[in-house]
Amino acid sequence: MALIQEEPKHPVRTLLIAGIPAFVLAVCISIVSHQYVHFLVDKSVCNIQTTQTNLFSANNGNETQTTCPLSSAVATLWTFCLAIISFTLYLRFPRNLFFGAMAFVNASIRLPETITVFLQLLFNTKNKLMVDESRSLALLRLNDPTISVILMCFFSFMVLFLTITIIHDTKTIPWKWAVALGSFLILSPLQNVVWNVFSPLFS
Repeated sequence: MALIQEEPKHPVRTLLIAGIPAFVLAVCISIVSHQYVHFLVDKSVCNIQTTQTNLFSANNGNETQTTCPLSSAVATLWTFCLAIISFTLYLRFPRNLFFGAMAFVNASIRLPETITVFLQLLFNTKNKLMVDESRSLALLRLNDPTISVILMCFFSFMVLFLTITIIHDTKTIPWKWAVALGSFLILSPLQNVVWNVFSPLFS
């Protein structure tokens, strides 16, 4: 019986020449599409204008502030769906660095906010971080904070496990855990740079 051969790993040169641009492009697509969904829902469904206010989130990223919980929920769902779709394509084409970057970025980009909201609800029963994840809870109109804690716990673990699964199933990148950690650490400052560049489009 023939042994199943693993995909050969990308050389470092390929990671530098193709991987870094793919990662930056994935961050740009994730942030711009996330904010564009905010813009569309705010304007069409919620019938409000999105205001440009810098909100320093758990990863010091800037977000578009909105008073519409539906906008926050749809934008969060959009980013999560992008991660699922990209991961599915990445499993089909494991040597495609762009699909891998899209899967990792969209899975992990909301991770700091999600976990922070969960921990605040768990220990304080009140959330002080106004981001998409916390604003989305307003749609449910829950009087019992325990339900909010359970929902955020489930979503936090789901996002965390998806991120870990994406890294674990990556076969073509050498030192994948170190690369993932470095990518995650630079994700926050890169978000700020990208948002500063593209934020005038939503003003």
